[in-house]
Amino acid sequence: MKKITFILLVLWGAFTVLSAQTAADYYLPLQMGNSLVYRSGTEGPGWALRTSYETIEGTDSVHGELYYKLVGSSIMDDAPADTHVSHVFWLREDSLGNVLLVAMSGESTDIDSAMVYPMGYPFFRNEILTPGYSLHYEYEDISIMDSTLSNTETVITPAGTFYNCIKMGQSHYDSLGNNIRLRYSWYAEDVGEVMYERITPNPHTSVLIQINFQTAIEKQVPNEFRLHQNYPNPFNPVTRIDYSIPVADHVVMKVYNIHGKEIQTLINKNQLAGSYSLIFNAGDLASGIYIYTLKIGSGIIKTNKMLLLK
Repeated sequence: MKKITFILLVLWGAFTVLSAQTAADYYLPLQMGNSLVYRSGTEGPGWALRTSYETIEGTDSVHGELYYKLVGSSIMDDAPADTHVSHVFWLREDSLGNVLLVAMSGESTDIDSAMVYPMGYPFFRNEILTPGYSLHYEYEDISIMDSTLSNTETVITPAGTFYNCIKMGQSHYDSLGNNIRLRYSWYAEDVGEVMYERITPNPHTSVLIQINFQTAIEKQVPNEFRLHQNYPNPFNPVTRIDYSIPVADHVVMKVYNIHGKEIQTLINKNQLAGSYSLIFNAGDLASGIYIYTLKIGSGIIKTNKMLLLK
């Protein structure tokens, strides 16, 4: 198994973002069927014109947790009948809003063929919200540096104009310290990556041309607060909880045991009006009835019961 080793966390600058924001707010929303489409508008040595896709194509259970399968693929202009898979990531959002990666593959979409890590690690972490943050880590014989350069960028694309985007840089160095790869990426809230520019090697730029979110219909302002019954129920040990809020507000969801003792906070942040899903893993809990509550702002509270059977 290949290993990634983190060797340095560099100091970050003044905290200039809202505390309610999380890294997951700037990543492709992890919902089945969601997809972003990009167009490479430049062509040069080693790089052909193409249309690229980042799509949530399924889910898999890894180490008792439910992870979404993100498939990156491209269709070349000179070979429109062929789809090339460039990468596959298995991701989930943790309770703090970090996007965790537990497995990856170069081409295969089968989890059994992927490189699986002992646990999910912060692939897209909350610290990236802060300009001046950087992370230095090793992958095989390559040294990689991720850096947050700005969180006030405006990016104009065919899919729309995006404000207050996060700009990140990534540099790769070989064992001799030579910079062998440099790219910049721009991330917009509630969308994900909207543009990237590779400086070396094979310089090119790709921009977002289409947003296909399955949640878009669901998020056309629900007309009431709703906390749905978890599914599956009974469950063991992972279940999904769906809920809807008709206005932007602060959302808190917690799980309690039958005696009223708080077990876990599933979410505690501001959210826009829309419909959402959360994954609850009860792998460390005993069989029994549990209660989950949804609190909106300072008033509305919804409650449901769920049954864990092991």
